[in-house]
Amino acid sequence: MYKLKNSYIDRMIAAQVSKKELAFLLYIARYQDASGTVNSVYYKNVCNNIECSIQKFYDILSSLAEKGLLKYEKVYASDIVVHLIDNDFSDNNFKCGYINVAKKDFQSDKFKNMLAGSQLLYLYTQRFIEGKHMLVSGFYEEFCKIFRVAHKTMQIYLQELKDNKLLFISKKRNKAYHFEMTMKRSSCLDVDDFLVPNEKDTYLDNIKSLLMTNFGGYFTSEDTAAEIAGFADTKRAAHYDNFISLIVQAVKSGINLQKREKKKSIALSASLVNKCLSEAIEMRLTGQFKYANT
Repeated sequence: MYKLKNSYIDRMIAAQVSKKELAFLLYIARYQDASGTVNSVYYKNVCNNIECSIQKFYDILSSLAEKGLLKYEKVYASDIVVHLIDNDFSDNNFKCGYINVAKKDFQSDKFKNMLAGSQLLYLYTQRFIEGKHMLVSGFYEEFCKIFRVAHKTMQIYLQELKDNKLLFISKKRNKAYHFEMTMKRSSCLDVDDFLVPNEKDTYLDNIKSLLMTNFGGYFTSEDTAAEIAGFADTKRAAHYDNFISLIVQAVKSGINLQKREKKKSIALSASLVNKCLSEAIEMRLTGQFKYANT
């Protein structure tokens, strides 16, 4: 689920997120499920992607939580589960309007090097699918209020977007000698050589990453972890909330079973985990456990 609601972007603007906070949100949003939950946020992956220190990673988490944009919990040994607050699409209602964060090349230097305000302005204007026509004076009055910045600061944002050719803006003088401005939906970041990753593949890769990060020593290969992650893409998975917790519970059960059998070398297989998964589902149904960390 690559979507960020327009209302979520509005709250990002209202919270005046920093450049690194915005980069963090755009990165993890690619891995969320339909409920807005990212089940595996590993600090090393984030730090490498947005180029920040470990301490900065935790500072960003804390700051975004304080701003009411997310909540997080350390459920697994090395991963954090992050929930993007009020970015839930589980009801398949898309009328609220959204931006698809995977269809834009937010990793491009021309986007990353801009000010946070310019980046947020670009995100905001993507809702104008049919473009926007207004008086220049009206634009500044409206957008300076939305962004809570002075006229001069908004000019800097606009100029930066124009210089980077990320926003088409034309001006003309009408009969009443007022400047008019037309903004059209930008397609500058929809570059031909930017491949949009498959949503399902990204989702399963995130689960595989969770398994490898926390239980990597028990897999003989990443292929096994990928096969187990694939259990989340089955018909039975659709019938249970937080199915990933069931997979993790099954993995733990498979490890503990081999420990009780005192095996010298413990190795997880898809068949063993699948058997334990059926048991975990049965336990869920009988109320013996709710989440993998309980």
